[in-house]
Amino acid sequence: MKSPITAICAAATLLGGCASMTPTKETSVGYAIYDIKASGDVGSAKLAEAIRTALQRNTSRAQVSNGVPPSPLPDKAPRFQLVSPFKGSGLAALAAAQGQSLQVPTCEGATLTANARDSSMGSYGESTTFFACLMPYQGGYSLNIYTTFTKLSGSVSAATLGATLVRPFVGDSGPFIQRTIGQIVEGVQQTGATVSLVEAYPR
Repeated sequence: MKSPITAICAAATLLGGCASMTPTKETSVGYAIYDIKASGDVGSAKLAEAIRTALQRNTSRAQVSNGVPPSPLPDKAPRFQLVSPFKGSGLAALAAAQGQSLQVPTCEGATLTANARDSSMGSYGESTTFFACLMPYQGGYSLNIYTTFTKLSGSVSAATLGATLVRPFVGDSGPFIQRTIGQIVEGVQQTGATVSLVEAYPR
């Protein structure tokens, strides 16, 4: 009689072999930067409301901070930056030794900063985070969205093992990120503002 491991590996051979059973944690990051032109009564409050509403509809938890615009407003559209809050500390060195990055996005002069997480696929070892900020400048607003998608695969647990076996056929929840970003952009456009993509990764 075959052992459970042998049976699992035999089934997994059809999907790439027993190497796919190695417990693996994979994190993918991406970002999109949009330029917003608004006029009339469309100000930062309405734009922020549209962004917040889209995140609330698509994620499990959201945390939003509202700030005041810088004075004077910058001439050029600002951009988010990645910073290492624990740079130079023992915690950063420990994370680096484990192959982890502790860089986090930050936006100087943002009137809206939002952090959101979707854990609806958590039982399958998948999680998605969104960071969005709205930064005004003299020519309009810069909307920056930074995302992370993490998935566990292999024999981490029965659930992740099952997800590993079916992903080649049904995919994962990664496309959810693009749908959510699309709804954020659509919500901003519904305020009457014009939105144009400036930069994105991956394209």
